Amino acid sequence: MKSGFLKIAFAKRKAFLITLICMGISFSSVHSADREIGGYVDRAEDRFVRNVWNFIKNFQGWQNIGNNRWQEVQYYWGEPFEFDTNHLDFVDKMDLSYVAAHGSSYYVQTNQSTSDGVDLRTVPGYGDLAHGSGDLEFLIIESCSTVASAPEAPASGDWWTPWSTLFHGLHQLCGFRTLSYSDNGIPNRYANKLKANGGVWQSWFSAVDGERTFYDDGTYTEFPGYASCIIYTTTENDRLGNYVAADPYGTTNMKTIWQY
Repeated sequence: MKSGFLKIAFAKRKAFLITLICMGISFSSVHSADREIGGYVDRAEDRFVRNVWNFIKNFQGWQNIGNNRWQEVQYYWGEPFEFDTNHLDFVDKMDLSYVAAHGSSYYVQTNQSTSDGVDLRTVPGYGDLAHGSGDLEFLIIESCSTVASAPEAPASGDWWTPWSTLFHGLHQLCGFRTLSYSDNGIPNRYANKLKANGGVWQSWFSAVDGERTFYDDGTYTEFPGYASCIIYTTTENDRLGNYVAADPYGTTNMKTIWQY
């Protein structure tokens, strides 16, 4: 089994990481309190129900992780209002939200039969607790292509602008930059890595790599797809048990990491 490689952007040669960084400022301090987890399911295929359940089942009771306790408190069918007009009562009320859906670049489907979904480029900014609103630190989206990264950027190389509205205190967004295959061990494996206080984005990449297989169909297809994340450099080592008290805004100090 081969692991997906990682890339960073301003490198002139191949490296394990390629990072795109805007200007930086530093944040400090550690949270210590009870934290909430929400799960949101695309009303499409049964596998999306299993994907979310296989993650949140690990947090049915309070889980002590480092300095914090975590528990699942929301588990709903996806609706656009949970992400936009009523985000402060749903996705953005949580500290970590886990979503399973069909997707495309910047887009999350919520109901296949009605063609409803959410464009993450136009939702209200998430995680803006310092200004009295959202509380979301970590958004995990298990879907095809939603977390578009540097390779999906236009010729100008500007991958960050589409994410500037979403990130208003949000620490990390994790998902896939390519087509992905789910209904496997990723959600459960990821939950267990987080419960062991592994890094948020690092554990996601590791959980995806745990499903890494190849299928020779003439095009040498690789499963389950390539992971990606959008984060702030100040939050790069965040774990559920201890993470920075950050209030990042827009594209300042933003970074993307992706598999290829």
